[in-house]
Amino acid sequence: MKGFIYWMAIIVFLIAGYTPGTARASNHLQACDTAECKEYFTAYRILTRRGHSEAMATLGELYYAGYGTEKNTEQALKWFRRAAKYGITSAQYKAGVLYLQDSDFQDVEKGVSLIKKATKYDFSPACFVLGKIYLDGRFIPQDIPQADKWLSAAYKLNNYETIKFAKRLKNSPKTASLELTVLFSLIESDIKVTSAPGSNPPINEMETIVITAPEYTEYFDAEIARLNKSIPDTSSGTGSKIAGRTCSKLWGCSTESDRERIRDVLLNDWGLETIRWRP
Repeated sequence: MKGFIYWMAIIVFLIAGYTPGTARASNHLQACDTAECKEYFTAYRILTRRGHSEAMATLGELYYAGYGTEKNTEQALKWFRRAAKYGITSAQYKAGVLYLQDSDFQDVEKGVSLIKKATKYDFSPACFVLGKIYLDGRFIPQDIPQADKWLSAAYKLNNYETIKFAKRLKNSPKTASLELTVLFSLIESDIKVTSAPGSNPPINEMETIVITAPEYTEYFDAEIARLNKSIPDTSSGTGSKIAGRTCSKLWGCSTESDRERIRDVLLNDWGLETIRWRP
């Protein structure tokens, strides 16, 4: 298990921190109706009934993708919300994103609130989306200083999509005049570093990194085995909500832990779900 976590942490590091080239994840969870996929879905249903909040977050992923069950976005939101209640940062973020979608259950106030909660633990995708929300002004009044703050926070956390987005903003004549002072200064600092002698990659030799993850079954097996050996952490499993859990016991925490990153990288492509900024 430790070896698997370490190996995946290296992959996540490449995705999050390798900026000279292009990282492309080819490992998003797909719909599946095989007997094996249905068994995993059943296993996670059992774990949620026992009261494991991490299983609730994963069950939301399974419903969202249609893995072992029919795709059901409403059920995905239900389980993300439940996991979010118990401090699972990725679930707070994903429930927030779903609330912002143009759907029957759209609730902008709840969506923004959940995404803000996820930013408290330096969860870079949440920082990125919150920055875009403030920049766009569709969901809440436009606030350029706040957009600068949160986009810069995601940039500093090496969020790959933020880095690409920030450079597009700076290089576009339509948006280069925006007062994103901190964000644009971060880009300038990076340009100075990469312009130093010996720091540039060879011309026309920019890499494309294709990330290949282990089989999902390996990921699910590891999580199911761990949760089967652990004490449930919610009211349904313990009689009361456990408050004040430490970073070591949470999937989402102040350093965006390896497990949290694994969930965000391995599972659904939420980059396609987040709001698009309109220049």
